[in-house]
Amino acid sequence: MALNKSIILVGIKHSGKTTQGRALAAKYNCEFYDTDDVIQELMGKSPREIYNTEGKDSFLGAEKLACQHLKSILESKPVIVATGGGICENEEAVRHLATNSIFVYLNVDEKTAADRIVREAKTDGNNNITDQSSLPSYIAKKNPATIDDVRAYFHNFYEERTKKYSMLADITINPGSLGPSKVTAEIVNKVQK
Repeated sequence: MALNKSIILVGIKHSGKTTQGRALAAKYNCEFYDTDDVIQELMGKSPREIYNTEGKDSFLGAEKLACQHLKSILESKPVIVATGGGICENEEAVRHLATNSIFVYLNVDEKTAADRIVREAKTDGNNNITDQSSLPSYIAKKNPATIDDVRAYFHNFYEERTKKYSMLADITINPGSLGPSKVTAEIVNKVQK
């Protein structure tokens, strides 16, 4: 199956972008890139390290550089790219990725995304957070004390981000209770139209 445009996957953290990216790359027999991995490769630090030690602006700059690097690849051949959850707030980075591309938004419902974040959170067994580094940086910086705090902070964040992803998207996929292979099939189906 040939791919004539690159597929750029966007969505909130834990929406399945990397899983779908790998599956789509296998399906189309093309290369897969994750912007977080490209940042790590170019900067020698993880996106989280950059964000936590150098601040949001440095992270946005690193993300822009990674997407600029990917642009040269997108100009030469179609590939699959999974983006970081904050790409919707980095206009320049998005512009680089828009080269001969289709933006696919994995619109995971709030409860599913929050459950995935909470599942990775380190607690004392009584819903109290014991390790902020087990949370996404944007939540950790608010110093939530409990799982309830995490869900409350995530709610506002989710509301803001979903509006931005919707505006970016050429195609929106609502995974709901579909398994990963069915989500992949739905993306392929909508991209081929």
